Amino acid sequence: MQRMRGFTLIEVMVAIMIIAIIGAASAVVLTNMIDANRASERRHESLQALQFALLTLDRDVRQMVVRPVRAVPTERRNYYLTNDGALLDSDSGALGFVRAGWTNPDMMLPRSELQPVVYRVRDGVLQRLYVPFVDDSRGEPQIQDLMTGVTEFSARFLFRGDEYERWEIAHSLPDVVIVTLETEEFGDIERWLIVSGAKIEAIP
Repeated sequence: MQRMRGFTLIEVMVAIMIIAIIGAASAVVLTNMIDANRASERRHESLQALQFALLTLDRDVRQMVVRPVRAVPTERRNYYLTNDGALLDSDSGALGFVRAGWTNPDMMLPRSELQPVVYRVRDGVLQRLYVPFVDDSRGEPQIQDLMTGVTEFSARFLFRGDEYERWEIAHSLPDVVIVTLETEEFGDIERWLIVSGAKIEAIP
């Protein structure tokens, strides 16, 4: 009868070490995969927020209207939009105007179908603010956080082929609003947003 040879202590220890090394390597690979998956999810969420912010901006700008606001000083009422960050309490650039298309079937809701909107940056967050009525500044505005990681926001204007850093043309709207976002994750992003320019009856 042939006698079977067993493993020596050294062989057992070597086998244990190999298994331990393989286990440690597998754990590192698994951890890296989990971290990569989380980073991918975060980037996907950030990309969704960016796309939503740009779509919201585009929708609002397309429905920008010629409509003065009583709360604005008299000498500025005929300039229907502004990108003055200090005026709109922004950390970096801003954009404010009145838009139409805020649907209110049969006027059932206690608000106008016109909506004053402001885009600004506060503490690295791009915000959209709005109030229910154009000429009633009472109460706090509703604030919608659109995306985080925004370090700069700016708006320029294109009118009949000329570009303007500030909007200083009375009784008119620009043809295009050029919005630039500087973000921590995606770098600089520029969008040209077309203005439809519907006219609304001016205030008395």
